[in-house]
Amino acid sequence: MEIDTKSHTAKFGAGWDLIDLIPRLRNDSLSVANLGTERVQNFVGAFTTGTHGTGQNFGNLATQVIGFRVVYANGTIAVVNGTENKDKLDAFRISLGSLGIITEVTIQAQPLTYLKRTTEVLNTTSNLTQMYTDIQKLYEKHDRMMVWGPHMTWNDTNSTWVIDPQMSVTYWENTTTYPNVNNCSSNYCTNGCGQCLRNYSCYDETSDAVSTPPAGVCNRFFYAEIEHFFPMENFVSAAVNYTEFQLSQNMTGYNNLNMIYELRFVKGDNTWMSPVNQYNIAGNTSNTSNIFAVMEIDWYMTYNNFDTLWYYQSLAEKFIPRFGRFYNARPHWGKMSWFGYDFAKFIYPKLDEFLKLRNDSDPNCQFVNRFLVDHFNITSCLGIWNGGK
Repeated sequence: MEIDTKSHTAKFGAGWDLIDLIPRLRNDSLSVANLGTERVQNFVGAFTTGTHGTGQNFGNLATQVIGFRVVYANGTIAVVNGTENKDKLDAFRISLGSLGIITEVTIQAQPLTYLKRTTEVLNTTSNLTQMYTDIQKLYEKHDRMMVWGPHMTWNDTNSTWVIDPQMSVTYWENTTTYPNVNNCSSNYCTNGCGQCLRNYSCYDETSDAVSTPPAGVCNRFFYAEIEHFFPMENFVSAAVNYTEFQLSQNMTGYNNLNMIYELRFVKGDNTWMSPVNQYNIAGNTSNTSNIFAVMEIDWYMTYNNFDTLWYYQSLAEKFIPRFGRFYNARPHWGKMSWFGYDFAKFIYPKLDEFLKLRNDSDPNCQFVNRFLVDHFNITSCLGIWNGGK
């Protein structure tokens, strides 16, 4: 690893996982500006698939990346950064592994920063419009926040979801009041694990204040999840309609337990294949904030069961056809997303340029998988599966 403490940059190989990277940066009084809720991924794998945290002034992990070293399919090694191959930087930031093998990455870090994390319990209401409007007001009050809720519990007797009476909001603020205090570190509520439905505050370095290490990952059983991004201006209407649509589904006969919503907010960017890319909202006077709301819906079951899991998967497939174009909704890469080329072209206007770059760098389809072939209609690569069928 090479660290420049003057420019606050770090260059390191592709093998670094977040759980090892964060303390190494900390040794040089550096940190990253934002993380997802779990520090369990490989860093390159995380940013090239659009992993994000929350904060209307914070982009996803890919926005912190300022350079790469990449090996193309023919063995050629190239550098992509602000001076070399600069035109490819926005393509490579979220490349889904399809443009080449990233062997080294340079990130823009920040000086070690401490945050105050506050969690407050909120009462819920069956009036969805009121509930999501109240959440939007909280968003307008806090630059960096997420909401754990609404949560719902399955009533097997009535075959209905019941909205739990409470949920929680967590928000973060810069602080100099308690520097070097680390009392969020062993509190895993950044990941929703533990006794989180309570009013409390803690202080910690940014990484431990906004995310949890592998020890804090408490979900080790079957569940299904979707996570969709849409312009903030669509938040209340989209959240209400997503929730009403979900509640209208007949889920009788499956071992449902809980349905949990998580709400975050992310700054838009210009990365070609980013779920928060701004290309199709540029010049749209109804979407001027360049902030995206993020709605995650998790379905949990009472015990591991494949029939229930497959049902949840079929349910997850229904949202984009129903709401995708209307709300400009974009699924998180790798989180139960299904769509074809036409919709991909709508939410990723740079798609054709991305596919040309992919074909130029990998004409023999060495780095393409079936997921990308199906989503982007890469017909030239069909022959490597099922005899081209």
